[in-house]
Parts: sequence; structure tokens; C-alpha cells
Amino acid sequence: MTIRKRLFISFSLILLIVTFIIGVFFYTIYNLNSINSQQKHRYDQLIRVEKLKEFNNSYSWIVLDIITDFEKIEIVNKRIKKTDELFENLSTLKIKIINNSQSKDEKKNLVLIFTYFEIMQKLIKEDLHSLVLSKNSDFRVFEKEFEQININTQKLLELEIKYLQDKLNQTQNKRDAFLDTIKLELVILFIVLFLFSFVISSKIIAEIKDKLYRLNQGVLQLFKNGEKTIKVDIGENNELSLITKNLNSYLQMQSDIIDSREELLRNISHELKTPITKGKFMLAKIENKDENKIYKDINAIFYDIEKLTSKLLQREKLNFAILKTTNFKSSSLILESLSKLSIEDESQVIVNIKNDFNIEGDFYYLTMALKNLIDNAMKYAKEFPIIIKSYDDTIYIKNISNKLSNDLIYYIQPFTREPNQEQGHGLGLNIVNKILSLHGFNLKYKHKDFYNIFYILFKAKNNS
Repeated sequence: MTIRKRLFISFSLILLIVTFIIGVFFYTIYNLNSINSQQKHRYDQLIRVEKLKEFNNSYSWIVLDIITDFEKIEIVNKRIKKTDELFENLSTLKIKIINNSQSKDEKKNLVLIFTYFEIMQKLIKEDLHSLVLSKNSDFRVFEKEFEQININTQKLLELEIKYLQDKLNQTQNKRDAFLDTIKLELVILFIVLFLFSFVISSKIIAEIKDKLYRLNQGVLQLFKNGEKTIKVDIGENNELSLITKNLNSYLQMQSDIIDSREELLRNISHELKTPITKGKFMLAKIENKDENKIYKDINAIFYDIEKLTSKLLQREKLNFAILKTTNFKSSSLILESLSKLSIEDESQVIVNIKNDFNIEGDFYYLTMALKNLIDNAMKYAKEFPIIIKSYDDTIYIKNISNKLSNDLIYYIQPFTREPNQEQGHGLGLNIVNKILSLHGFNLKYKHKDFYNIFYILFKAKNNS
């Protein structure tokens, strides 16, 4: 299965869980709205019933005022009128309160309360009013009857309030329990989502890392052993296997091009060397003392062509070079480079190994690079000796000569040299720079105290 398909399936499952969590969220909102609606309904009903207690108390105060001031007819009439107003308000509340009852027992209780209010209204308007009009000051029978009705009403109201309060508490408890359950479910869902995402992503990442590691090992093997293709098994039907397949196709194509170029270079080298050798052989046959200078000039031309051919081959081979890295001392590199130059007068070279540091690189190619630098120093020195110095992870090659007319970057390009320089082909420093670049080392130049100084930095640092 491809990585893309695995990611798609994982994403779909995670999306499903997220959708479920969103569904739980909306379900929670819906239920909370329903519970809040019930709470509001019961709370409003409780306020309305609490208001009935005020009406009950108002009736008691009216009776007390009438009995106290029964001789003052004006006050009595005002209190009777007040009872009419109370009764009208009660009639308005009656329908709303009874209609908002939520059980048969509650409705029955509320109907009885309003029946008691009607009785109280009748007692005040008829019985008490009649006693007042008859100038009868004996209110004991009336008071006893009214007080009993008032007490019964008060008890019923307290029962109704307690019932509504209990219902409110039940609704609140139900709301709290529902929220606790939802919180627990959401926590579990988030943990499951996190663990599921972690497991899936870890598995996919581990698989990708494993394939990338194997691919990287294959690439490293490609460089180390000079393989032409990446030989590693990273499975089939996945993106990396497709990349590897395409990369191998490209590498094979490049390998074919390199083989063709190498074959062409070998053929060119052979075709050049053959006539040069024949020419030199023929010159040896026709040599005579009178024409010694002409012979030497022609021989120098052949030698120059042969040397140019050799350097061109060296430069081209560097494009496909595979480094064989080893560890060695800077002194070994300097001595090996000097041995390849066959210097007849050793007094022309001073070697100063101030710090014999370790170098990690291809001994053959680094020897070639250092040999070219020493050869240039010998060739263009105005005075001898030249100085080779090993110090602080750097090898310096110094000779007394004129300062270069251009920056170093100019001379590391192929076929470039000083304007008035007749020797060389302008490939030496280019080859040196290519070799050092392959190793990650740096070639630097400076002119100081009449000396041209070329030096190789074997480690990254700021040297002047």
C-alpha cells in the first residue's frame, strides 16, 4: 500500500472520530438547551407561586384592616375594593399558573389553591361585609373560618413551592450529571483520538524513516563502492520505490554517458600519443649536431602536447572520481608529493613540519594536488629555496615571485594564466581546486613580504 493511501485512510478515520466528537458537542448543546428550558419553565412557575403567597398575605391584611376599622365605612369600602383588584389579578394568573403545571397532582393542588382564594374572596365580600354593615362587632366565627382557609392555602402554597424547588434541584442535578458524563466521554474520545493519531503517525513515520534509511544506505553504497545503481529493497508500490526506480534509470543513463566519454577519451589519448611517439622516434633518427636547436624545439613541442594530453585526462577523470578515504599525516603527503617531482637539487626546497597534523582524504588525489602547487612554485620562483610549511591544519607553499595580477578565482578556471606567462597550459590550479573541492578543503592565496603563498585549509576556519 502506498504512503499516500495509508495517509488518506488514517486521515479519514481521524476525520470520522472528529466528526463524532462534533456530533457529541451538538448533542450536548441540544440537551443543555432542553434542560435549561425546563429549568426556566420551573423557575418562572416558582416565581408565580411565590407571588400567590403575597396574595394570601394581602387577604389576611385586608381582613385585619376591616375588622380593626369596621366602624369607618370608607376604609372598609377601600379594602373591599382592594379585594376585587386582588381577585382580578388572581384570575389573570390562574390560567397561566394552571396551564404551566406539569403533573395532574400539581394541577389539582393549584386548582384547590385558587378555590380557597375564591372562598376567601367570598367570605370578605359577603360575610365580613354583612357583619360590618349590621354593626355587629363579634367577628370570632368569621375569623376562625377565614383563618382556617388562609392556613390551608398557605400550606398548599408551601407544598407547591417545595415541589417546584425539588423539581428545579432534580433538573440541576440532571444537568450536572449530564455535563459530567459528556466531559468524561469527550476526555475519552480525545485520548482515543490522540492515541490513534499517535500510533498511526508513528507507524507511518517509522515506515518512511526505515525506507529513507535504506535508500540513504543504498546511495552511500553507490558512492563508496562505485556502484552504477542503487541496490536496496524498499518494497514495491510505494512512492520511494518509484523514486528509486526513476533514480536508477537516470543513474544508468549517466553511467552509459560516462562510459562513452571515458571510451572517447581513451581513444583520443591513444590517437594523440601514437603520432607523438612516432614523431619523437623519427626525430631521434634524424638528429644531427647542426640542427640541435631545431630538434630540441620540436621535441619540446611534442613534450608539451603529451603533457597537455595527460593533464586533460587527469582533469576529466576528476569529474567521475570516487575518493578512497584514509587517514595520514601531513608530513607523509608532503614527502610523497616531493618524491613525484624528482627534484635534483634538494637545497631548492625547505620543508618545515611545525605541526604534523592528521588528514582524512584520498592520498593519491591530494598528492597530485600538492605536487601541482609545489611544481608551480618551483617553476615560477625568482629565487630559491621555496618553503613548504605544515602548521595548524594548513599546508603552505611559498616562493619569491611577483604578486598575481588577478584574484585566485581567475586562475582556478581552466586555461587561464598570467598575461606574459609562456609556460604551462592553465590547468594546474584548476585540477588542484577540483581535487580540494571533492574533499571539502579550501585553496587560498596571498602575497606577503615578496612571497606568493598558496595554502590548503584542511579544516573550516578563518585564516588570513
